[in-house]
Amino acid sequence: MTDLLYKGHFKDVDIAFTYAVTTATANTAVTTHDCDPVSAHILARSLTAGLLSSALLPDQQRLNACWKYDGALRTVVVDAGSDGTVRGFLSPTQLHSSAGSLDELYGTKGNIQIFTSEDEKILNSGTSEIALHDVVNDFAFYYCMSHQIETEMMVMVGFSQDPAAPIELCQGWMLQALPGTDLDLFTKIRNSMHSDKFRALMANDSAADGYFEELAKALFENSGVSPKVEMDWGPTPDFKCTCNHEKISAVVKAIPSTDRMEIVQQKEDLTIRCQFCNKAYILTIDECSELWNEKK
Repeated sequence: MTDLLYKGHFKDVDIAFTYAVTTATANTAVTTHDCDPVSAHILARSLTAGLLSSALLPDQQRLNACWKYDGALRTVVVDAGSDGTVRGFLSPTQLHSSAGSLDELYGTKGNIQIFTSEDEKILNSGTSEIALHDVVNDFAFYYCMSHQIETEMMVMVGFSQDPAAPIELCQGWMLQALPGTDLDLFTKIRNSMHSDKFRALMANDSAADGYFEELAKALFENSGVSPKVEMDWGPTPDFKCTCNHEKISAVVKAIPSTDRMEIVQQKEDLTIRCQFCNKAYILTIDECSELWNEKK
């Protein structure tokens, strides 16, 4: 199944949705960061959650989400745009040996901060405490608490034995209650999203015609309603970084004077690696000195 993104509206029940298949995008991310299976699972789900949410943003806007936990997992950062591009990283990338349980993985405290931006200018931001100790559920909880929008998200990840493409399938849903939504109905649909039948459908790597319709039908199976669907194709998800030499040069300019002296004394090229995509930028001492001596 190729990566795709849908966004739309279940008419008659006033529920907005986004649906995404992000298998190729997730594979690029986890291989770029050399994630072990535990970290790969978390990063793939986080990236998909970011894409599901950013799909509803106006053109040119981006969403940045930062999860912080006090367990073995410390930080997850995702930057996703309304154009379908996404990038992200987590720390550490090797979690299998340090987290034998969910409690050890996520810890007991943390927060998630989300802000939207346009042309690198922050438009709004918000923070909520971690309550559910799961990156996707904590993302949905943020909308419920900070925006007072009933939100449910689900992302499933399946693995293969191919080290070059360890993610066999990654796909997810986001539902949001609009102002006219019957919240009792929304609760029924939310419960259906986590039913065994729906999870089995989500675990099926199917490109057959009608697969999306089958998933949508399963969501409403126990609700007593069968709403019409208004749906638009969104942009194809793509793991793509926005780093460039100019941005890295700005990082070099921000290096404190004491550290600059140490770099000069070592007489070695300075290597700066982008956290989002692992691309290495190499600057000579002469290039660094030129940047540091530029007039402000």
